[in-house]
Amino acid sequence: MVITHKIHFVLDPTNQDIEFLTQKINEDTVNYGDVHNFAFFIRDQNDEVIAGSNAFIICGAVHTDQLWVHKDYRKQGLGCKLMEKIHEYGRENGCTFATVNTMSFLEAVKFYERLGYERDFERSGYSKGSSHIFFKLKL
Repeated sequence: MVITHKIHFVLDPTNQDIEFLTQKINEDTVNYGDVHNFAFFIRDQNDEVIAGSNAFIICGAVHTDQLWVHKDYRKQGLGCKLMEKIHEYGRENGCTFATVNTMSFLEAVKFYERLGYERDFERSGYSKGSSHIFFKLKL
C-alpha cells in the first residue's frame, strides 16, 4: 500500500495557521515550557505605528524576531524601550536568556552589542560577503 501526501505551500499563513503550529509544538514540548508569540508597538499621537517588535518565548528563552523603528524616530531610544519590554516579558515568563539575530551589514549589530548582547556565533556565506550574526544575553 502506497500512501501519498498532498503538500500545500502557503506564502501568507493566517493567524489561525500559525496558532495551529504553535499548539502542536506546545503539545510536543509540554515538559519544557510553552511556546508563544507576542508583540509590542509604539504609536504616535495620531495612533500610527512608529516602532514595533515581535518575539516569542520558547523553552525558557525569549527570541526577538523583528524590531523596527520608523526612520524619522530612530536614535531616540524607542528600540531600547522595546527591547527592555521584551526582556521584562521574558523574565516574567521564566526566561533565563534572550536571543536575537541580524545581518552583519545592518546598524543593528552595534545596537545589540550596546544592549549587552554577546555574539553567540556567526554564519558566513550570504550575499556580498555578509554574514548572519546570532546574539545571546543572560537575563
